[in-house]
Amino acid sequence: MQGDQRPAIATDHDAQAEWEVLNALIGEIYDSVLHPESWNETLARITGALCPLNWDAAFILWESSNPPSARFVAATGLAAGIQEIYTAVYAGHHPWSRKLMRYGNGSVVDSFDIMTREEFYESEFFRNFLKPYGIDRLVAVMLDRRDGDRLGLMLPGPGDRDVERLKRGLRVLAPHMQRAMRISDRIATLDLAAGAARAAADTAPFAIFSLDDQLNILAANARAARYERAGFIGTARDRFAFIHPPSQKQLLDLVRSPDPAGLAFQTVAPSGKECPVLVARVTRQSAQQLGGVRLGASLIVTLGSAPGETPVVEIDRVAQWFGLTPAEARLAVALAAGDTLQDYAALRAVSLNAVRFLLKGIFRKTGATSQAQLVARLARLPAPGGG
Repeated sequence: MQGDQRPAIATDHDAQAEWEVLNALIGEIYDSVLHPESWNETLARITGALCPLNWDAAFILWESSNPPSARFVAATGLAAGIQEIYTAVYAGHHPWSRKLMRYGNGSVVDSFDIMTREEFYESEFFRNFLKPYGIDRLVAVMLDRRDGDRLGLMLPGPGDRDVERLKRGLRVLAPHMQRAMRISDRIATLDLAAGAARAAADTAPFAIFSLDDQLNILAANARAARYERAGFIGTARDRFAFIHPPSQKQLLDLVRSPDPAGLAFQTVAPSGKECPVLVARVTRQSAQQLGGVRLGASLIVTLGSAPGETPVVEIDRVAQWFGLTPAEARLAVALAAGDTLQDYAALRAVSLNAVRFLLKGIFRKTGATSQAQLVARLARLPAPGGG
């Protein structure tokens, strides 16, 4: 009786060990979603854990037959030059590729089930490419399809080995690999969109802040810090606040408003310098995440105005005080804000000679003989509303 039970006990033990291996591989697969550079290592672990002897190669491949093309996503165990030869010569039109195209997502396919060995041995793909490596069999997992392309995990090797354990393991891993590939694709798409948004925000000629209902800063672009240095805002403990009390009161009143709305006003630094502000209260976005809901921005705040990040009110005041043209006043205020002639020329897309011509007119009307003297004269202008 005991002798009859021993094989069953051994089988149960083997099954448990196999599940432990597969669980570890599933963890590796999902780790590769966050670290795509580790896919090669994950494939190596799959081949090491599941493949029979001399089945060392595995690769994930996007492939199309019309037009013929191939792109390797990850690979392990391939000899040097194999990827380049395959892509240039065999992509999309060898016997395995053509026959695999008809299988649906999630399928685990053994090449021995789709064509005879004799038929495959007659192919140029085998004779001139695979035969020197002793490869005449393929186990594949169909992972995805998109616009005529097919994504697959391919494991080639010699056909005289037992691949039942490999196929059994791949049937367990296939749905996890499909899910991982889709998550990875989604993350990449979101990263590209977020990167484009960050690049656009950082090139904007004004500061941009995203705030929640408590005025906590969720995001800020590259220009934000200069407005804190200039004394318009404070960001202690990553919380946004205007230094100018009336401006802060307007912001808090908007926060309490239940409906989407907007404000436009001038805030003032302790130095008396002005800065235009736009604030929009937006419908708060939310997104599901593991463990609950993540809330997005409630307020979008911008400080500054293009070009030169100078309030129109200040430009008009300088123009009226010295009798400058609008173009001369814009340049004068930009220089007072620390820009160079080259900065201004690039910002306005005009030649440096044109900017120097404007500067001569400014010197003549203000009586200044240097840029430093001009900046000093602008700094002595009375504050708005002063005598």
